[in-house]
Amino acid sequence: MYLPFASHGDNGPYHGWLLGYDAGTLVQVRVFNTSPNAGLGGIWQAGGAPAVDPNGDIFLETGNGGFDADAPGGLDYGDSFLRLSTSGGSLSVADYFTPFDQYQLELIDLDLGSGAPIVLPDQNSPAPHLLVGAGKSGTIYLVDRDNMGHFHAGQDSQIVQSLPNAGVSLFGTPAYWQSNVYFLGQGNVLKAYRLFNGLLSASPVSQADTYFGFPGGTPAISANGSTNGIAWALQTDGYYWDLPSILHAYDAADVSRELYNSDQASGGRDVPGAAVKFTVPTVANGKVYVGTQTELDVYGLLP
Repeated sequence: MYLPFASHGDNGPYHGWLLGYDAGTLVQVRVFNTSPNAGLGGIWQAGGAPAVDPNGDIFLETGNGGFDADAPGGLDYGDSFLRLSTSGGSLSVADYFTPFDQYQLELIDLDLGSGAPIVLPDQNSPAPHLLVGAGKSGTIYLVDRDNMGHFHAGQDSQIVQSLPNAGVSLFGTPAYWQSNVYFLGQGNVLKAYRLFNGLLSASPVSQADTYFGFPGGTPAISANGSTNGIAWALQTDGYYWDLPSILHAYDAADVSRELYNSDQASGGRDVPGAAVKFTVPTVANGKVYVGTQTELDVYGLLP
């Protein structure tokens, strides 16, 4: 079992840590520090979990912090995608990608690590094993998991694809279903990008109408296999004022079609409790679970 750590309210000094525990005994058995010499580099991902590939390697994004991994002996990985090997009973960096503008990202607080990456299904393309993620800057990065590209000054052409100015300043995790990758950035709308031949469409193939304020959201998908896909999104931008969340359901094949939201029913029947920042709707056994400040709300089909 792995536990990422970033900081407590950005109070320094701190480091990014990934802590591994034996699932049976909860004894700590593995530790990795993202910034042993520089500090910061937290693994927060707006509450998103690290991703794991079929080989057991762990993928994550780090936040603002020092970066010197491109120099001999460098061990600091601020604002980077990391691939951590779990072989040999320890955690070690097997590969990484750091955007060319890492220094600027850190300087103006545009953490890469506000988002979490996801491992995509194998593609029929020159780079079949892909990872996708984004951060505060609004750039989407599509990375070859087998050759992540390290750091190149001046440009990121060594990775599979980058989509700058995509408008997905992300605080959360993208979702995937039927060759669509879904992002829901702050101050923006739910967007679906098509993945075809190992590349993302340059612009969304569909997008919703409802704008989400800070922090945007992490979409969740429910489906009957390859049909009847629903993209669920929880609007929590009223959390600061203790206002209710709003649960939205969109047609996952065309997210411009909203199927439902929890404000529609009369008399406030479906309104959940006060919003909690970074909350993700959880789908299980035909129901959608929404955590709030005061209650757990459960949504399902009416009798």
